[in-house]
Amino acid sequence: MLFKDVVGQSAIKEMMIESVKTDRISHAQLFFEGKGFGALPLVIAYARYIFCKDKQEQDSCGICPSCLKINNLAHPDLHFSFPIQLSAKGNTADYYLEEWKELIKESNYFTEEDWYKKTGNENKKGVIGKDESQNILKKLQLKSFEGNYKVVILFGAERMNISAANKLLKLIEEPPARTLFLLTTTNLEFILPTIRSRTQITRLDKPKTDEVVNYLAKEAIDQAKALEIAHYVDGNIAEAIQLSHGEDPTAEYFTLFVEWMRICFSRDVAKALELSVSIAALGREKQKAYIVFCLGIVQKCLSGNFLPDDKVKISPSQQAFMNKFMPFINPSNVFKLHKHLTDAHNHIDRNANAKILFLDLSFKLFGLIKK
Repeated sequence: MLFKDVVGQSAIKEMMIESVKTDRISHAQLFFEGKGFGALPLVIAYARYIFCKDKQEQDSCGICPSCLKINNLAHPDLHFSFPIQLSAKGNTADYYLEEWKELIKESNYFTEEDWYKKTGNENKKGVIGKDESQNILKKLQLKSFEGNYKVVILFGAERMNISAANKLLKLIEEPPARTLFLLTTTNLEFILPTIRSRTQITRLDKPKTDEVVNYLAKEAIDQAKALEIAHYVDGNIAEAIQLSHGEDPTAEYFTLFVEWMRICFSRDVAKALELSVSIAALGREKQKAYIVFCLGIVQKCLSGNFLPDDKVKISPSQQAFMNKFMPFINPSNVFKLHKHLTDAHNHIDRNANAKILFLDLSFKLFGLIKK
């Protein structure tokens, strides 16, 4: 991944390049992104530029020995850390490194959920534990092989548990010479304040619609289709890539949402019970993702009552239902809807019984889904 391959982020790229040219690279940087904005490809391009033996004015050369090793994710001074499901296989990222490299080579733009799906654990969140922090420490105690710097890219930094964060904090406070930490996160609030205060925080810009269109056009996507996708994904490049390949990661959730709202409108207790069983079968992480999706639909419906159609991000396949459903989400019920859904998300996170929770939530929605 070169800087030119990263969608948008022009100002941040310039800042990165200037920091390398002036040899004023902050040893600990935290990149905060919206989902799918591209923090991982950006920091990989940054590491490549740092290691490149023949740096160009605005990018790496792409052909020097260091660049070729980065292509294969085999540079000896570049280390990756990421959340994993702790298991008998092992408690550090090294045990999953081959799967990690495969996913990056398939597409630099992917989400945390895509990573879990790759490892076959999509219903369970991963963690970055104390063993992983200890593993990073061991790697950084070694001298750099050829890159002058040692770089650690830590994906999903919000998944560090307390023990791991405290160990990493010591490394950040007193890092080995010429050592760089590049952390990425989609949730800044979940990172310990002590870590945040010791890192240089960079907030990624949301890729613009025309930038997404241009990126998809390079992938041989029809201009009209690219514009349709770019308008819908609202800067989420990972989702744009999936949609361009004919994959809609939210299709299952939307079908479930339509069914659920019809049940709530008709106040059908028997079908609400059946649906709660179906949702419970999804698994805890998918249930949480479904609630987040529902909150997004509620927001779009409310916006659709006041904004022009071209300002509301709705896919064509959802448009017909949404046009009919929008009047049922309005200022008289939106705050209660948001609270009930948010509470449900928090309860799922605390291992509430999903069947009971979604049935109870349906009963609460019975009286709220109305014009």
